[in-house]
Amino acid sequence: MPFHPAMKKSKLPEAQGEEALNVLFLVNRLYEWSQNFITRELTELDALGVKMTIAARSVTQRSDLSPAEQQLLRHFHPIPENPFLPRYWATHLRIVFGRPRTWLSAWKTLFSLKHKPAKFPRGMVCLFRAAILAEYTENQQINLIHAHFLTAAGETALYLSKLTGIPFGATAYAMDIYVDNSGLAGKLKHAAYVNGTTRYNERTLARLIPDHPERIVTRYYGIYTSPELPPPLPHDTFNFLAVGRLVPKKGFHDLLLACEILQRKGYVFHCEIIGSGPLEKTLREQIQELGLEDSVTLTGFVAPNDLPDRYRGGDVLVAPCIVADNGDVDGLPNVCLEAMNYGLPVISTTISGIPEAVEQDVNGWLAPPENPENLAEAMEASMHADNLPAMRIASHQLVCEKFDVRKNVIPIRDLLEQHRKR
Repeated sequence: MPFHPAMKKSKLPEAQGEEALNVLFLVNRLYEWSQNFITRELTELDALGVKMTIAARSVTQRSDLSPAEQQLLRHFHPIPENPFLPRYWATHLRIVFGRPRTWLSAWKTLFSLKHKPAKFPRGMVCLFRAAILAEYTENQQINLIHAHFLTAAGETALYLSKLTGIPFGATAYAMDIYVDNSGLAGKLKHAAYVNGTTRYNERTLARLIPDHPERIVTRYYGIYTSPELPPPLPHDTFNFLAVGRLVPKKGFHDLLLACEILQRKGYVFHCEIIGSGPLEKTLREQIQELGLEDSVTLTGFVAPNDLPDRYRGGDVLVAPCIVADNGDVDGLPNVCLEAMNYGLPVISTTISGIPEAVEQDVNGWLAPPENPENLAEAMEASMHADNLPAMRIASHQLVCEKFDVRKNVIPIRDLLEQHRKR
């Protein structure tokens, strides 16, 4: 991993007369492929000396992790998938009879969330998971509970906080705000703080708790950036690159329509779409129907460690994000930051937190969502841009200044320190 020599890490200061920060992080799956931003953040907090336990329902088996990332496994503590199994009954009984008031408070909180009927059973599961974790959390002298995503992890953190009296906070991203958001306002009400990760998300969440909007903050996550702009790999044809799961919110349907517009205009280019997902068959059929077989390649899944050469072989990243019919939307696509690290200007849309990283005519172009004509115009503009080399430099500079995980983890650490139990 590249490292800036001037960026020296500061360990947590020793607390005077009180326990140092000791965080229980709740995640659904440790090392999840699509959540490398969580793995990076935890790795850097570990490097800063934050004492931690990482509670997760499972661990994704991977062979591409760095030694520092592999070290997170020593902090792992399992969350039971099924907390109702007989081997947990004794623990539940100790909670019920040993702390009846907090047990009742947790149940009252569950009902106060006013879940959608389909989500209430999950809430019960989260409550019983919290009961299993309560004694362990206290024995480990945890003084802050932090959940990544306000879905099951966030709800478990809420009930665990009720059972132990330890404050909890969370990081919210997008799916847990705009799609799987049952009981969201109630979870925000009880949280000591929530990191919305983008200004757009911060404003959205703050509107749900108008009496305490200050509890919602923005602390950007980040990527490992290169101190120097990696040189591009030589190639002949102008190469558009798109990376992401093949799902509606990525807008790849519009990208193919934009490519067809460019092809009709006589442009010679290549567009590579990297990713897998449920829309693969539909997109392949669309490529054939539009006659794009010679211009567009649907590559499939590429491991994260193999993506750098793809970025270096591209000219522009295209991320035509949309708001899906079910409300699903990206917060700030991680792929935009990764591509910028390799000097790619970004063509994307004006939704969500994307304009916080992509600046029109500085390091990319922004088009309205679900507008293939405007998207094609932006792609055409990139092919004619005389200042493309300058935009490459601007992309790299912006991501280094604003989205380097080693910089961004410090205010995240400070946020945790601010809210721990004293």
